[in-house]
Amino acid sequence: MSGGIFNPENRFWQTLDHLSDFLILSLLWLLCSLPLVTVGAATAALYDAVAHCVRGPETLPWRRFWQTFKRELPCACIVTLAWGALLMLLANALLLIRTAVTAGAPGAVAVLLFCLVLMILPVGAACWMFPLLSRFDFRPVGLMLTALRLTVGCLPRTLGLVAVLLVSALLVRTLLIPIVLVPGVAAWLFAALLEPVFRRYQAPSGEDDPEDPDEDAPDV
Repeated sequence: MSGGIFNPENRFWQTLDHLSDFLILSLLWLLCSLPLVTVGAATAALYDAVAHCVRGPETLPWRRFWQTFKRELPCACIVTLAWGALLMLLANALLLIRTAVTAGAPGAVAVLLFCLVLMILPVGAACWMFPLLSRFDFRPVGLMLTALRLTVGCLPRTLGLVAVLLVSALLVRTLLIPIVLVPGVAAWLFAALLEPVFRRYQAPSGEDDPEDPDEDAPDV
């Protein structure tokens, strides 16, 4: 029995190892996201480290995180600024519609509900963008267009990504302590949804093929 308890392959120790990885990677993500403009690069690095080191066989997730962060920083900053500005404009528009609802404007509730559903597209595209960047080579415009195509082409997966994002935000907002674990766990759930899609476009040699994801929207 003692051999089983102290066996490093034991499920208990593997779970503890994953939790420690989630803690380290979540803290790295928080640290690297503080300037805000770098949140995209931090997200790409978090996803890459979780996909390859927590879900995959590689070791030293913190080293993979830093390598990906530095590599993807230039493109990710441009995309973060552009897409962040778009999301801010849409959020302000929703606030104006909400004000109209509060004022009792006729039809405002229906417009608000329609816009909330429509917001799934830009938010879902943001969920695709940085995992895509961590796996394939893109220029900013190509990355945004490919993310939009995958958002629509894989709509059920997109809905799953948005649900994970909303639940994660709710947990962090109501309970501050999970913020040290939630980013890593959310990235793990993202990888469960995205990796089957990415594998369809992975080069046979194991190297990334930057052209494949932009050619055809994948089937769901």
